[in-house]
Amino acid sequence: MKERKNRLIGKIVLFGAVYTIGVLMAFLLYLFRALGIIRILHWERFPRRQGNLIVVSNHPSLVEPILILALFFRDYLVHPFKFSPWSTPDKINYYDKWYWFWLRPRAIPIDRSSVREELKAFFQMKKIVGSRGILVLFPEGGRTFKGKEFFHSEKKGKKLRLFKQGVGWLILRTNALVLPIWVDGTEEFLPNLPNKLYHTFPRFWKKITIKIGEPLRFQKSEVNSREGITQKLITTLLNLADEEK
Repeated sequence: MKERKNRLIGKIVLFGAVYTIGVLMAFLLYLFRALGIIRILHWERFPRRQGNLIVVSNHPSLVEPILILALFFRDYLVHPFKFSPWSTPDKINYYDKWYWFWLRPRAIPIDRSSVREELKAFFQMKKIVGSRGILVLFPEGGRTFKGKEFFHSEKKGKKLRLFKQGVGWLILRTNALVLPIWVDGTEEFLPNLPNKLYHTFPRFWKKITIKIGEPLRFQKSEVNSREGITQKLITTLLNLADEEK
């Protein structure tokens, strides 16, 4: 009875808060594209109405977790319960803050201070993706600038932190379609200042570029280890970062 009640409340919040904010994000995405603030490259690569999907992106700022969710607007505006993507916020930085309440019905919080809690989160992700859900994942485990060791792209020297090992395990276990996305310019649009988020004002004159990569389907015969999958993801993202058009 209690579980059924919680599901009902979750659906009400999903439709009332998540859907409403999703409409706003879709409007802002259209507006910013019209104003030339946001540029999307290879929009034709974006899979439509695709479940069992994991989106893998770099994480230069606090903007991408919301920006990438908005890319699914064409599907979730029509089918909010089926195609609203799941986010994977850091439990301390996002999920525990009251003003992120609207995100909770579609969020899997990750407590990085506990290995046990991280594993619980990954098993929940596996369940969601296995049920034809859509998951947005930032395998760097935090914003890029906070890293200590980096991979660099060959042409432009773009940076990625070392990936968390769980991403390879998740893809291997779910056989999900993987959509690589590279985001440029968000760290200039919303600078990574050492103070609070509400002290940071967006710089609307700065440009954001979203590069959508070719969707990947990893076959066990091609890449039979989580380490192999992780390395291919890193190479794919860095090559995408170097793409011009």
